[in-house]
Amino acid sequence: MASFSRTLSVDLGATAVRIVDLGPDGVIHGISLAEVAYDPAKTSDFFPLYAEAIGNALRQLPGKTRNCRLSLGGPAVFSRILKLPVSDASKVASMIGFEAQQAVPAIEQALWDYQLLPSTQTGELEALILAMKKDTVQELSAAASSAGLKVAGVTLAPVALLNSFFFNYPQVEGSSLILEIGARATTVLLVEGGRVFIRIVPLGGGAVTQAVATDMQESFAGAELLKKAEGFVHPGGAYEDPPNPNAARISKLARGVMTRLHSEVERSITFFRSQQGGGKPQQAWIAGGGAAMGYTDLFFREKLRIPVEFFQPFRRIGFVSGANPQVVARDFPAWAAAVGGGLQGLADPPFRINLAAAKEGQASASGSPAAVAVLAIFGGLLLFLPGLHGFWQAQLAQKTLEDKTQMVADAEAALQKLEAENKNFQLAVQREEEAAKLEAERFRWLGLLAELKRCSPPRLWITGLKVSQATAETDKPAAAQTAPAVPMVEITGMFETLAETTDFKPVDKFISALSEGGVLRNVSVLERETRKIVDGKTDQVALKFRMQAEWPMTDPTGSAPPARPPAP
Repeated sequence: MASFSRTLSVDLGATAVRIVDLGPDGVIHGISLAEVAYDPAKTSDFFPLYAEAIGNALRQLPGKTRNCRLSLGGPAVFSRILKLPVSDASKVASMIGFEAQQAVPAIEQALWDYQLLPSTQTGELEALILAMKKDTVQELSAAASSAGLKVAGVTLAPVALLNSFFFNYPQVEGSSLILEIGARATTVLLVEGGRVFIRIVPLGGGAVTQAVATDMQESFAGAELLKKAEGFVHPGGAYEDPPNPNAARISKLARGVMTRLHSEVERSITFFRSQQGGGKPQQAWIAGGGAAMGYTDLFFREKLRIPVEFFQPFRRIGFVSGANPQVVARDFPAWAAAVGGGLQGLADPPFRINLAAAKEGQASASGSPAAVAVLAIFGGLLLFLPGLHGFWQAQLAQKTLEDKTQMVADAEAALQKLEAENKNFQLAVQREEEAAKLEAERFRWLGLLAELKRCSPPRLWITGLKVSQATAETDKPAAAQTAPAVPMVEITGMFETLAETTDFKPVDKFISALSEGGVLRNVSVLERETRKIVDGKTDQVALKFRMQAEWPMTDPTGSAPPARPPAP
């Protein structure tokens, strides 16, 4: 293997800092990992979080090397392929500089660098431009410096991923697809020979976590723990849901996010084939921390209908004794950018992008005589101002569209959260209503007993109560019945017999009092025993009776019965 200088490769991901100490002997002498408390809702602690994480990762390394190359990624990475006519080598840099002024939005606030690609069949030159906001690069570099690192270079994750791919898979031919699924974004790489296409999709594993947090009313950190412990991508179709309800719900949420990501991947493939003459991918690799979610490879294998494997960044790289390779055992695809950043120190890597060096070159070029002459020439071409104005208007429109798209995404997330809160509110109302019904039913029985006691006249005793459901109009078909089901109360008892002319008065008084009380209605006698006289005499002291009445949930006025029984 080729030798190169000893430099740490530091991959600053959204959720973790990964450091690889790749020595001049071509093997790894040390490797370390430190998590970053990533929360999309909190961006003010950006600097101290990375400074602390880098310091924690450095303390795990056995060596004392502190020269490093940073690898930065995420949705802030801008990429563009420029097509240029074949020209003199001395003019290529100026041509690319002019094209970059038009291609990179707000270029005065960005750091950018380029890489020439092999000539196309039409004889045109192609240049890959990569850029990132200057403030972001400077802040991350300052965080690394505060932790004790000496930043010797700054590359971008897509470049590191390309170097890692070409180094570990030199035998691959044909069109290939590499997906690096990060927390905040997914890098889509299409490679075919010397032809390269890069697209950054602002969708990654963090979108799954945010969906889980919204649906389950969890914090982002709690949702991340749930996703790692129980989450996977649902296979879809006729696959049975897992018995764990949390796992079943998370799997469907993850599939929804991955389905959106697959749509963006298909758009990228279509653009690569139509605009750059690339072929349909014949195989794919998935990398990044988001690839660790279960069945992610199965999902893309079924959707893309091509072989899909996990990216192996250590395929052709060894470890020295004591390098602790167990650190990468569970999430080895997530180390692709970290390894690729170290491989950029090779004597002749396929791609060499360095924003730290580009910063000085761009600053000096802006004030050089050649640059002044170019500006003077273009300043005289006032005829083209309307076209330039239209170009910048298009750039502003594109920026506005991106802002509106983000607003729609935020609104959808807020709507999902509102729907979840409304669902919880409805459940709480339902439980409250059920509790109120049970409370009312409890005192309803006490009210009935108090009513029976109040209406019972002297010389009458109640011996039994029986409640059953019945409906008015029971002789009609179900479709024609209009009265709701009303509980029926059957009352049995005895009354004292004194004289034949006065025997039934206690029962009549009882019926009249119950009818006027309002608790029962439609009180009627079912059976009433009469005295038996033998030889003009009777030995009966009491006679039995049985009556029934409707016991509605509301009184005849339509109001609810009292929650508590009346005072005796």
